[in-house]
Amino acid sequence: MPIKGQVQTSAIIKLIILSVIVLVVTLLHFMTPTEPHIYHQLHIIFRKLYFLPPVMAGAWFGLRGALITTLSISILFSLHAFLDWPGNYMEQANQLGELAGFWVVGLVPGYLFDRQKKLLIDVANANEETLIALVSALDLREHNTQMHSRRVREYALLIARQLGIDERRSVNIGFGALLHDVGKIAVPDHILLKQGRLTEDEWKEMRKHPEAGYGIIKKINFLKEAAEIAYTHHERFDGQGYPRGLRGEEIPYGARIFMVADVFDALSSTRSYHTASTYEECTKMIKEESGKHFDSKVVGAFLLIDRKQIEAIQTEYADG
Repeated sequence: MPIKGQVQTSAIIKLIILSVIVLVVTLLHFMTPTEPHIYHQLHIIFRKLYFLPPVMAGAWFGLRGALITTLSISILFSLHAFLDWPGNYMEQANQLGELAGFWVVGLVPGYLFDRQKKLLIDVANANEETLIALVSALDLREHNTQMHSRRVREYALLIARQLGIDERRSVNIGFGALLHDVGKIAVPDHILLKQGRLTEDEWKEMRKHPEAGYGIIKKINFLKEAAEIAYTHHERFDGQGYPRGLRGEEIPYGARIFMVADVFDALSSTRSYHTASTYEECTKMIKEESGKHFDSKVVGAFLLIDRKQIEAIQTEYADG
């Protein structure tokens, strides 16, 4: 299921749960008599259960959700107060005081949950901006462009969405795509920037960069999956890759997605050693490697992506 659909489904389920709780509490509260004393105690307990839905709504939907839920409860509760206690103004005043408590319990947590969400988003954005700055510097060193890893991330996210991968995991795959070559920071310039063919010793040194990248990234808790992608991004589906020669589903799913995105960008971009291939040429070469270099399922998902989306990424993150 696409990410947008998953989010909508989750929201609908939460809304149904809230509605059922409000309905059940209302029925229990309305149907429980206030006399004799033992029933009145149950009546009060059921009344207190009205405090639960506004808090849940605040946690799930923020201040707006808490506001709507508390308003709904207020209407139901006020109706009960005037119907069940006709002419008893003191008890009605007591009930209205309880009503004020619903608003406090609903709106304060709703505001706090909204504020917490905003703070978490600000922290996540700051982390992402820091990673992009680091990656841009690394890309500039090797490719003379700051955009390679950013394009690869966007392609990988398109593929992940086409495969129906959830939002949290897609974000992690995106981080892995951004940081896949961070291990090249350990590769000397005379090897990394060499124009001609690498010697056997130089090639051995170059092939160490996935492990170096993994060693750097794995120490950051929220980048665990990204570290795995950095470690395995040069594996091949047929087991002929490096550094561990993993095969098929032994390779993390995120890395299998990344491989297609990375190769497409390499083929479709101009480098010192080749000119950019056309979209048709790129997809033809990727199809030919399906089941060999690439997971055929990932290739299939990539080929279903609207070409205009890919072209939009190439335009937005064009090499300067």
